[in-house]
Amino acid sequence: MTLEELYMYAESENIDIYAAALPLTQSMSIMDNNLNCCIGLDYNQISTTAEEKRKLAHEIGHCVKGAFYNRYSKLDLISKHEYSADKWACENLLPKADMLRAFQLGYVEVWQLAEYFDVPEELIKKALWIHFDKET
Repeated sequence: MTLEELYMYAESENIDIYAAALPLTQSMSIMDNNLNCCIGLDYNQISTTAEEKRKLAHEIGHCVKGAFYNRYSKLDLISKHEYSADKWACENLLPKADMLRAFQLGYVEVWQLAEYFDVPEELIKKALWIHFDKET
């Protein structure tokens, strides 16, 4: 998905996106009691389209998967919800078939893949684990 496609996807899912001052997190998503989801992005803190794609896809993942946690609950695992959001981002920005195609084209280093897909290296590493390492 391109950045434009991510915004169109959010719109099709009725996920509102707002510019917000979020100096500590740069992005966040929330769901209200009626299961309506919205995303806040701090565009002043996001310096590249690659980072904007990663953050937007991650937050959409929270919304689509309903992956929200209650920080006051001792029984809720934050990592479980973060993994679910990351997995959605990887499956939609870096599908396994597209990554295999990139490998065949000679893009095998993390930095090469990041440039090829226009995403941060951090997301490439997560996608490699989700798509490949986890299977072994």
